[in-house]
Amino acid sequence: MSTRSETTVMLGRLVERQLTYRHYYWASEVSFDKGTPQERRIDYVGFKPFTPNYAVEPASVELGTFVCYEVKSCMADFTSGNGLTFYGDRNYLVCPLSLYEQLKEQKIMLEAVNAVLCPSRSGLSLIPRPAMGYSPEKQSYRRRVASEMLWQIVQANHEREQP
Repeated sequence: MSTRSETTVMLGRLVERQLTYRHYYWASEVSFDKGTPQERRIDYVGFKPFTPNYAVEPASVELGTFVCYEVKSCMADFTSGNGLTFYGDRNYLVCPLSLYEQLKEQKIMLEAVNAVLCPSRSGLSLIPRPAMGYSPEKQSYRRRVASEMLWQIVQANHEREQP
């Protein structure tokens, strides 16, 4: 049986693989509202510009898609009060299947979450599962401008590069 930290690392690697494979610009541990009581950190934020017919247009940034991933290894992690911040156009909770089953059984609503992603049996990919409370009519949960979201991705990557 894996420890909580081993599970978190494994889930994080799957998220990173998915973001890279889908050609997103991304960063981990992205903070918003730094230095304020509202400061929040999102485990992973990815961005893909809008490029119809693979052409960059003036509105490619503003019409691009932001995805947020929160990684939770177990119910104690889920209920810890850390994380569960979803600011993206699409938002995902990433967790083991056992935690997903607990959330379903306890009917825990995840209103700003498009899907719950759980590792496949092989452990090589993430499989989407329905999120209770998700409203398909809602096109986007994002309430922040693209420039702020992109700046926070840049900042998170810059902080990781500093010695």
